[in-house]
Amino acid sequence: MGRHAEIAGAGFAGLCAALALLHRGWSVRLHERAPTLRNEGFGIAIHENGIRVLEALGVLDAVLERALRISRMETRDREGRTTSVHVPRSRTYRISRQHMVQVLAEAVEAQGGEIRTGSAATGALPEGRLRLKGGEELAADLVLAADGYRSAIRDGLGLLQRRITLGDGAMRLVIPRTPEERASEPTDSAVAHENWSGRRRIIVNACGPDEVYVAMSCPADDVAGQRTPIDLDAWTRSFPALSGVLERVAASADWTRVRWTRFEIIRLHRWSRERVAILGDAAHAMPPNLGQGGGCAMMNALALAVALDGGGVEEGLADWERRERPLTDHTQRWSRLYSATTFWPDWLRAAAFGITARSAYLSRMMQRTARHVPTGTADPLTSFPQPSR
Repeated sequence: MGRHAEIAGAGFAGLCAALALLHRGWSVRLHERAPTLRNEGFGIAIHENGIRVLEALGVLDAVLERALRISRMETRDREGRTTSVHVPRSRTYRISRQHMVQVLAEAVEAQGGEIRTGSAATGALPEGRLRLKGGEELAADLVLAADGYRSAIRDGLGLLQRRITLGDGAMRLVIPRTPEERASEPTDSAVAHENWSGRRRIIVNACGPDEVYVAMSCPADDVAGQRTPIDLDAWTRSFPALSGVLERVAASADWTRVRWTRFEIIRLHRWSRERVAILGDAAHAMPPNLGQGGGCAMMNALALAVALDGGGVEEGLADWERRERPLTDHTQRWSRLYSATTFWPDWLRAAAFGITARSAYLSRMMQRTARHVPTGTADPLTSFPQPSR
């Protein structure tokens, strides 16, 4: 008889883990506390490491149907002048989070997995029991907590080592892509630009044929910068070159879903306890500066399934953490370092970015995760055909 997993959280980590386990003969049931599968953050950058994971899971083609390749990444000043340029050396895409969640969920259900929405997990027992709101307990060979950086399961098991609250945060949203924007760029790619003005930052990048992803970050003491809907005058004074984009943000963003969130780093004593494992932001939340929060979640989800393939659960989980955690820790450290530049003078930040672009060592450290070959993707035998849709 096959083994069974109960998974709390149907975001990237939970869905990728479910699909990887299903491919290896497990039965899987996911529990999502929200009434629908709606992902926060709106857009996500997927680098070569994440692309390899999606390819191994058999969903890459479906995900890329509504994705745009990032052809170039630029930093710009408040007047729109380019201060540094980075051309990706490997595949990099900006994708709608909602589209990715939908593709992954359809693949899970096509492989026989069950997804329950409106099903909130409140805790877990180490021997492998998931507790739901209302008191129901579900037994499993493996319980996965992919329930976000405020994970009740993680905290109930006493695994949280440290929660580091950073001095900055961001709001993320999407706006419609204009015909002029579509005409100005190739049909399959777009330029991503990160604009800095003092301690405020705006990232703009198309994340599909019809949408533009916008991230607006500022320090925690910037009251005007955190307001939703945005303080249009305050942001326009900081970024006059983006006045048109900011007007569209004010007019068309879905303000019922947008909120400013302070960046946090989550570190655990261990990633598992007996038959319960912690995944994604619940295990290693980080600021999104390297675009690898989702990438690490997806890599670790696939690697977990590989580690458990044919072996004992507790031994497999220990081996999984021993192999995968060093890279995730590295990613958290360098993402935190990037956040520190928020508080630097513009001239110093621009100089640092220029040095990083020219330094082989700094570029290697910043790109180490993106260029990593994830566990479960190097051997073609670990890849699977596209699930029927």
